[in-house]
Amino acid sequence: MAQIHWVGGNLPQVGKFWAVRALTESLFFANPHVAPIVVDTSPGSLLSAVYNPALLESHTPSKYFSSSRLAADEIFDLVHTYKILIVKLASHTQSAFLDWVKDSDILDDDIRHNFWFVSNGHRDSINYFQELCNYDWQLNWVRNQHTRVWGNLEETGDETDPFNICDLPGIITNPAEIEFIEVSGAILHHLAHPENSEVPLLTRIRIQRFLDQSHQNFIGTSTRWHSLRLAESTKPPPPPKIIFRQVEDENKEEDIPN
Repeated sequence: MAQIHWVGGNLPQVGKFWAVRALTESLFFANPHVAPIVVDTSPGSLLSAVYNPALLESHTPSKYFSSSRLAADEIFDLVHTYKILIVKLASHTQSAFLDWVKDSDILDDDIRHNFWFVSNGHRDSINYFQELCNYDWQLNWVRNQHTRVWGNLEETGDETDPFNICDLPGIITNPAEIEFIEVSGAILHHLAHPENSEVPLLTRIRIQRFLDQSHQNFIGTSTRWHSLRLAESTKPPPPPKIIFRQVEDENKEEDIPN
């Protein structure tokens, strides 16, 4: 069954960028045969450019839920074509997104839906989170452990709660290091590669710890096997399938999203 992972939250700067990175790479290495497609609806679609640059040649995700709701209908075709979508929702489009969900009836389609609500625990996010509980999807409350203010939102321990709780690790906290990673244009597994001498050793270690803990929190299994496999290589990491694959068309190679 096709699946969509919606990653959102009504407040800006709460960690949606990092949650998408963690989820994308966790899903890929959990099943490398079906690579997720990242649909970044934020201005500039930075994460689509990192993971699926060819997508931007024929689609403009930044228009979804903002300038044109009809543009978002492309999501139907994308998910049935590529099977797994990770859609990053810009904070300013959350209300328009929910209106589109109601109007499009996408939740009635043959698609499995997960919503990853990213929060730093601020009280202003409670009402939006409660509204998300009214929809027919698997709701996951992602608690950002780096920018948390958990005095307002706490785990209730109620087994009847209609959502799961997982933590986004607060391992990478240095502002300069965060900026370096965000503007690098590289996937995290490439930055953490043992042979990547352009990235300081301690930064590589922290990125790998972030990946390991994120994968365990989001997916429930370890990625250490992949790290060990990479360590055996003496060559720089090749471009992974998660970014693109090569196809031949009349002896010409063309990048297409995988």
